[in-house]
Amino acid sequence: MRYLITGGGTGGHIYPALSIARALADLDPEAALLYVGTKTGREASVVPQSGIDFATIASGGVINLGLVQKVRGGLRAARGVLEALGHIRRFRPDIVIGTGGFVAGPVLAAARLARVPSVIQEQNAFPGVTNRLAARWATAVFVPYEEARAHFPQGVRLIRVGNPVRPQIAAASREAGRAALGLSERDRVLVIMGGSGGARDFNRVAAEAVMRLEVPGLRVVHITGERYFEQVKAQYGDQAPHVTLLPYAHNMPEVYAAADAGLFRAGALTLAEIQVRQLPSVLIPSPNVTHNHQEWNARTLERRGAAVVLREANLTPADLSDALTRLLTDGSLAERMRAALAELAEPDAAQTIARRIIGIARHAGRAR
Repeated sequence: MRYLITGGGTGGHIYPALSIARALADLDPEAALLYVGTKTGREASVVPQSGIDFATIASGGVINLGLVQKVRGGLRAARGVLEALGHIRRFRPDIVIGTGGFVAGPVLAAARLARVPSVIQEQNAFPGVTNRLAARWATAVFVPYEEARAHFPQGVRLIRVGNPVRPQIAAASREAGRAALGLSERDRVLVIMGGSGGARDFNRVAAEAVMRLEVPGLRVVHITGERYFEQVKAQYGDQAPHVTLLPYAHNMPEVYAAADAGLFRAGALTLAEIQVRQLPSVLIPSPNVTHNHQEWNARTLERRGAAVVLREANLTPADLSDALTRLLTDGSLAERMRAALAELAEPDAAQTIARRIIGIARHAGRAR
């Protein structure tokens, strides 16, 4: 079977696509895979490292832009459709898989023009624009939460399955994680991360809250993002010997495994990972994302008792410190959260999605 995969711009679109690609290769060892992205998106550096063949098209966004930028973005997208048609004709995929981002729109449109079946994997409770539009002609759309259903057109075939995560997330052991970070079994470990690139206001209020915490045996691993490392280091000064500062963590499976609690943004992949790890967490959704989708994600967990959600606007260090203290010291609260997270978790989501994709492609092939 031949699978064309597209999605890009951010890790939130790229890494689910790569997880699905790996699962397809596991289930179909003779699979041919082609990933289509842009030259300027993050996928251009990430995908080639995975060993998957990579091709590019032109594309551009049109959301929240001025008129001139929208026109330019539309023209680039139109050019991208033609370029995507060229890749489809050369590669001859049995199915096209889109995970979102503006690069996916032209590729999914080209698949429709070429009469190649397509499927979509949406990561958020509030779907992105590309996926909402392309869902009208997709054979199926995989969504992580039932709440996403209300935002897709009627008649779209939705399949509820969790977000794909790396198998290493579930496999990492607590003992190995703590050893990697130099932590003992007696420590109460809080992990803080504001996304892969960090976040200024998130880091600031998190550091101020940490310096207020009075939790016996507390150890904090604060992943700042490379851009904000020196700023956060200066903020802590010499007042926090129990804090380990990292600009970036290349061993996130071990970091999650070592933790008793977390403080995070509410990106779709982060939430999927804490579900798999059953890690009680306080979530501060980023207010700087399209359609406020991080808050939609976070509230989905909050309604199920799986997380504590605090809005960044007007959040004080004292309020955050109180929430973290409860999470770290109230064993019954943490246990209820772990149970709720376990109900949401789908560690085999990538394999489930891949099996469905293979079935759809085979059925479409028989029908043609």
